[in-house]
Amino acid sequence: MVQKINKVLVGCFIVLFLAFASTAVMAASMPAKITGTNVKMRKAPTTASVIVTKLTNAKVTVTDHSKGWYKVSYNKKTGWVNGNYVRLQSTKGIINANGVNFRKSSGTNSKVISSLKKNTSLQILDITKGWNKVKIGSKVGYVSSKFVNISAASEKTSRSGNVVAFTAGNDDGSINSKIIEYARNFEGVRYSYGGANPQTGFDCSGFVGYVYKKFDVKLNRSAQGMYSNGVKVSKTQLKPGDILFFDASSRKAAGQIDHAGIYIGGNTFIHASSSNGKVRVQKLSEYRGTYIGAKRVV
Repeated sequence: MVQKINKVLVGCFIVLFLAFASTAVMAASMPAKITGTNVKMRKAPTTASVIVTKLTNAKVTVTDHSKGWYKVSYNKKTGWVNGNYVRLQSTKGIINANGVNFRKSSGTNSKVISSLKKNTSLQILDITKGWNKVKIGSKVGYVSSKFVNISAASEKTSRSGNVVAFTAGNDDGSINSKIIEYARNFEGVRYSYGGANPQTGFDCSGFVGYVYKKFDVKLNRSAQGMYSNGVKVSKTQLKPGDILFFDASSRKAAGQIDHAGIYIGGNTFIHASSSNGKVRVQKLSEYRGTYIGAKRVV
């Protein structure tokens, strides 16, 4: 009889342990999206590791972060993806207990910024080894993930593990914000001269044309040709969704348009970059091409 009771108690303990572990994992995870085609998910966080599967613009769950790689789950498979191809969705959450330490960095030896009360609202920015990087008010720090419950998500961008917010009005529900949101789905898709879809890759005008086609806006195929679409906009009056034009090469006639991208706000644009070999977001001040002008087509 005693032996039977012991077995029952052991069984209950195992069930409770697994339930706790499952809860901890759920609290530690956060949503993300793979940006690119045929992105390799590997067994370990290194390019030498075995490929588990390949992902194309897939929605995944992130459970860990190590040295520029994210551990993700997708369709019952788990593996590591290079951070260059992972767009985190910063997530709203709340503290689930009283007296939780808000620390300067991950780890119990880190300096405590403050002690948090239950139901304190926060924004989860990143995840690493059982810790959540969070923002509370204007302060950024770390909280053990077991004390954080996840609620709704809003998109941010992650490149090489760094979360960068773009405040271009992406949540205002306008056609412009929808264009930007759609365009950013293709970050990381490879550059391909003459390419006009995410399967084969994009060149600059192929990318712009593909994005606007989704919104029933037909544009001329080349960057030079696109400059005859829409109405001119001064640089001081740019709005998200405007098409930007450049002389990228400057090898021949000065002022020759040979590159285009989409303005997303904050002096930033998204484009299919031949020099970087992929669709990427870049500051206008960082781009080496000569700015020619902008057109508004919506």
